[in-house]
Amino acid sequence: MTNLESLHQKAANLYEEKKLDDALNIYQEIIKLNPMDEVALSCSMDIYLELDDKFNYYLSRANVNIAQNKLEYAISDTKKALELDQENIDARRKLARLYRIDNKTLKSIDEFLRILELDPKQIDAYFELVDLYMKEQSVDSAITTAKQGLEIYPTDANLKNLLAQLYFRINDFDNALKVVEDEFLRIKILLQDDKNEEAKNLIEKIDYNKLEPIQKRSFHILRAQYLYNTKDFAESLIEIDKYIKLGSPDAVSFQMKALIYEELNDNFNAHLNWGFCYKFQNKLDEAIVEFDNAYKENKNDKTVLVELAKLYEHNKERFVAMEYWQKVYEIDKDEQAREILAEFYYSEGNFDKAEQFGKKIERKEENYTGLIDKIMNFFSKSK
Repeated sequence: MTNLESLHQKAANLYEEKKLDDALNIYQEIIKLNPMDEVALSCSMDIYLELDDKFNYYLSRANVNIAQNKLEYAISDTKKALELDQENIDARRKLARLYRIDNKTLKSIDEFLRILELDPKQIDAYFELVDLYMKEQSVDSAITTAKQGLEIYPTDANLKNLLAQLYFRINDFDNALKVVEDEFLRIKILLQDDKNEEAKNLIEKIDYNKLEPIQKRSFHILRAQYLYNTKDFAESLIEIDKYIKLGSPDAVSFQMKALIYEELNDNFNAHLNWGFCYKFQNKLDEAIVEFDNAYKENKNDKTVLVELAKLYEHNKERFVAMEYWQKVYEIDKDEQAREILAEFYYSEGNFDKAEQFGKKIERKEENYTGLIDKIMNFFSKSK
């Protein structure tokens, strides 16, 4: 018997013995271990009902509805709980987060603002509000909220870095540098502000061997940006490759490579890397434009042709996609392209073409004499 099964059995026994408070404590312990345990959630709700604790009954019923993905009912139940205790911060936080999950951003903002009215020391509300304001593209409101948080928690490093990132977003580098605590973020701001020597001095002070893997990646991308700023493009590309080696390619690495190749007047690689950058950002139309520009620079690059074929397939432009798969196949008789073309022509009823690309098709030959007999019989019956 697992630990959860044992706890369920113990809670059920206590419930049968009408030791409701003890049973409730165990069910709450189960919920901590598994927040989506519907049995524990439902039993807690029933116990609160028997104890005539309507406030917690409604919150528990909200939890049951959350587990069943019934957000509207969960919101309704949480609001009913708040009608009984309007100043309960935990219930209001639950409502704010439910609104957020339900994509009701403005209502979520209102609830977090109400939380701060009730208790300005609720530090999580500042972070949640900043994120919500950014979803609404309201940077000024986000900055105001972060500054309000720092008035309450003037030494909190996370709030300082959050405010620095917001200033960085609007290119207010001076104010960003005044509040930033994180050294990597400080270097990033300095580089963006073209204060390359200051950034270099900080980079050189970092003990690379003491860095965590994710910090090492950040180190390489910052060095790459410094080298880019100082026009050492060859070394910058080496740092980007080190960054990729410690993880995987991403939009940042492709963007930086694209910028470097633009500086080097290498149009093909610039367009190629912009294509991958946009693809990682899920900006697929922009990706097609860039890959198409790369194709114009080099019509025989297999990577570009495959990317164009896949993107056009994603856009459900099958005939255009097949043109590119045909070009891929013509380069080196690519096996993937061959299979795709065979299946395409087969689906279009062009069996000769499908067979040319290796599709095995069973052709049933109709007996000529038998066919004549069928035609004669048909006309005889129709008289």
